[in-house]
Amino acid sequence: MSIENLNLALFNLLNAPEHASSFMVRYAIFIANDLLYLMIFAFAIMWFRGNENVKKQILKAFIFTCITLSISQLISHVFYSPRPFMMDLGITLIQHKPTGSFPSNHMTIFSSIAFAYYFSVQRELGKLLILIAWLVAWSRVYVGVHFPIDMLGAFLLALLVNISGLALWHKYKDFILNLVLAIYYRVFKPFIDKGYIK
Repeated sequence: MSIENLNLALFNLLNAPEHASSFMVRYAIFIANDLLYLMIFAFAIMWFRGNENVKKQILKAFIFTCITLSISQLISHVFYSPRPFMMDLGITLIQHKPTGSFPSNHMTIFSSIAFAYYFSVQRELGKLLILIAWLVAWSRVYVGVHFPIDMLGAFLLALLVNISGLALWHKYKDFILNLVLAIYYRVFKPFIDKGYIK
């Protein structure tokens, strides 16, 4: 079986069935659309309330995610791949612009964050985040806006960028953190002095 046929077969297997339960539809849409915003909110709270070690890890995840997402966007434009609904395939449960399908931006973000934690002292949290990333991958296929190969491509890209950038991160992490924190402490000094944030 070719990769293309395997990709299509997996899509047909994972995409929502015609008579999907309302619970599964709502659950998949929440994971596919809203979990990202919930994660951003959680990391914002962790940044504002966490110590320097917490901030360092969040900064690492942010930098690696930005790099990986930029590469993902470039790949999507150069090697444009239509989404399933653009090919009249499967069932589509959410609205989406007809942008390139490969690799998935959602999976890129979740995988990049997961690997940033996995390749750190917080490996156990990284493992949990990898599981969440694959839950997001399932949901994006289930709601009909991506193919499975889009998820695998994003996952491998995030892994490659994180592994490739580890040496540079370890070399410059203190410099980057000190620079960012210096700006942060200056901008938010009134709130920090009052104990609202750290």
